[in-house]
Formats: sequence, C-alpha cells, structure tokens
Amino acid sequence: KTVTEEEHVCHHAHLVPGGGKEESPQQSKQQQQQPCDDSLVQYQLRERIAQWANVESPTSVFLTPSGMAAIYLALRSARSRHMALHGARARGGTSIVFGFPYLDTLKLCSRPEFCPAGVEFFGKGNAQDMVNLEALLEAKPNAISVLFTELPSNPLLHCPDIFKLRELATKYNFVLAVDDTISNFLNVDLIQSGLADVVCTSLTKLVSGRGDAIAGSCVVNPNTPAGQWIQADLESRKSHGVGQSGLFCPDAAAVLNNSVDFAERNDVINKTSEIIADWLSEHPDVERVYYPKQSDSVSLYNKVQKPKSGYGGLMSIILHPHVCQRTFYDALDVAKGPSLGTNFTLVCPYTLLAHYHELDFAMSYNVPPNLLRIAVGLEPAEDLKAKFDSAFAVSRLYPKPTTNQA
Repeated sequence: KTVTEEEHVCHHAHLVPGGGKEESPQQSKQQQQQPCDDSLVQYQLRERIAQWANVESPTSVFLTPSGMAAIYLALRSARSRHMALHGARARGGTSIVFGFPYLDTLKLCSRPEFCPAGVEFFGKGNAQDMVNLEALLEAKPNAISVLFTELPSNPLLHCPDIFKLRELATKYNFVLAVDDTISNFLNVDLIQSGLADVVCTSLTKLVSGRGDAIAGSCVVNPNTPAGQWIQADLESRKSHGVGQSGLFCPDAAAVLNNSVDFAERNDVINKTSEIIADWLSEHPDVERVYYPKQSDSVSLYNKVQKPKSGYGGLMSIILHPHVCQRTFYDALDVAKGPSLGTNFTLVCPYTLLAHYHELDFAMSYNVPPNLLRIAVGLEPAEDLKAKFDSAFAVSRLYPKPTTNQA
C-alpha cells in the first residue's frame, strides 16, 4: 500500500522537544502509533542543527529532502537575490563552482533550466584558479549570483582558500555557499566565523549514520547581509512546502532519532580516521593518501577547525603499481558502496562510479581513475588495519621495487 502524507504514521513522534530522547520502551502501542506532528519533529531537528552549527535560532535552519536539494535551494534563492539586485534580464546571474566537487553539484549548476546564465567551473581550486576567478569578477563584476565550494572537497579532500573567497563574495556581492558534508557542523565553523552565507549539508551521511533516511539542510548565516536576504526569501516560500517544512516527517524523525549520539560518533570517527590516514600514508603499498591532514591545504582547514575536533571520516588512496587494485578491492573485508558517513566503514572506487563516462574530464582536474575512497566507520582502528593488511597481502603482484631498482 502506498503511504501518503495524510496516511503515514510516525513512530518517533514521542521525541521530546530539545532533548531528542525517546520515552521508555514500555510506552503503549497507541502512543507509538500516534500521527506524526510534522511541525514538532522538524522543529526538534532544526533546533539540534542550530546548536551544532552555532546559530542562535532554528529559524536559520531549513530542511530539504536531500543534500542535493539543499544545494538547489541555495542556488534558487541566490538567483532570486541576483534578480532582485540586477533585474530579471540578468536571468539570475552566473553560478561558480570552485574546486572539484561531488559530481551532482556541477551537473545541477550546469542545467540551463536551473541556471540559465550558465556556470563557470574552477575545478582545481588552487592559487591559479583563484587568480582566474578574480580576473573573471573584475571583467564581469555584477554577473555572479553564487559560488559553491566544498570544505573539504570530495574526493580529493582539498580545502579552498575560504578566506579569500569570503573577501571576493563581499567585494562583488555574491552568495558564498559552502557544502560542509565531509567535515560537518561539529568539526568546522563556517557560520560564527562569518565565512559562509549559507552552509549546505547532506544529513543522510554522518549526522544520521544509519543509512536509513535521506535528508539535507541549509543553514543560513544571520550575520551576513546575503544570509539575511536568503533567510527572508526562504521564509516566504514555506507556504509552498519549501525550506523549513521541506522534509518528509518520517525522514525527519529518523534523522532526529539517529543523530542523538552524533557528537559521540563524530569524535570516534575523527580519531580513528586520523590513525588510519597516518598509518596508510606510511604504508609501503600506498602511493598517496588524500586527507585534510595530509593535504597541502591543511593550514586552511585548521583555521576553520573547531577546538577539540578533527578532520572528518573521509579519505582517498592510490595504491602503488605493484598492488593489483581489483584484487585488493575485492579482498578488503569491509562494506562496499557509493555513500559515506555510515556507522560502518564503506569503500568504493569513486572515480569509476561517479565519472565512468568522463574519465578524461576527471583526470584533467587531477582526479585519478584508480582512486579508492574510504569512509571510516565506528570499527576499532586496529581491526581496520588488520583488514587492510590482509587485503594488501593477497594483492601484491610482485615485491615493491626499491629506490635503487627503480
């Protein structure tokens, strides 16, 4: 039977405001089966996100059906702002994607029905791209509506110069939208620092952790003029099912329930990931590790990093040529799949899955086709090391050449 919004029953409606804790398991079945109170459940989730993101009020938090829906919501609002400033003939302005992002961010901004004025892509996100971006802005000072970037990027875990991007966003009056899904609210400060106008997050990932719900959020910055404009704009759209009420109640309830221990899980995964990344970076079978701590942009990450936090749970690796990549992948005794942020470790051949029909395009931005992406879960670090070592042991084609032999 198809469950409609009118018919659905929420099993988490007994969560208490602010606390997010369930009542005793002995509560009656009638209590468990009460109709879902959308406003209550979603308010609780927005309240919790506001605390994580360090915004004063949950009114700055807008829920969406997915992480990409959060990107779309920010894009649409930024385009509306641009038309309010420069007129409808500007078609909502050009969007910019800075750094190599998760593929759908660039695809979405490239769709003419979503962004008629087009997109400019600065896929390496390095110092030269910053120079090129400044040149574009000087040539077309009023043409840009929004710049999207990830901190850090997926899958190369590179951090853009977010401080320079903030300077340019202020100077040329465009919206700076940052996807913090890889780092997350608890590890980096993008709101109180005044860096981002809007932070887009996939709540499907580590916030939920269980992989049984899809959700996203936009946290607008009440401390920047562009953030204030976007908040007012999204507030005006609520009656159309957008923004704060844009997430199906059972999904909101599942994320609310799953995220009760988000802070504890985040702490464990931060520590385990750093151990694994350090270990892999010294491993003789690994050619390169992509991880914020191992990146040449680590100083930029550290500047926005919250006290007593970490680098997140994602990393990517390239194996040395003497290792058979296919055998290693098949032998690695962890879950395989194209997601991240689950409570269990998840590995995938990211470039092949995401860019199979455009490998040349990916390689032109230094994204290798043989890249393996690792999303670390809650398993003990020593258990993961043992599983990796077992996979390495059966996948070596020949002994690694020494420096003299090479």
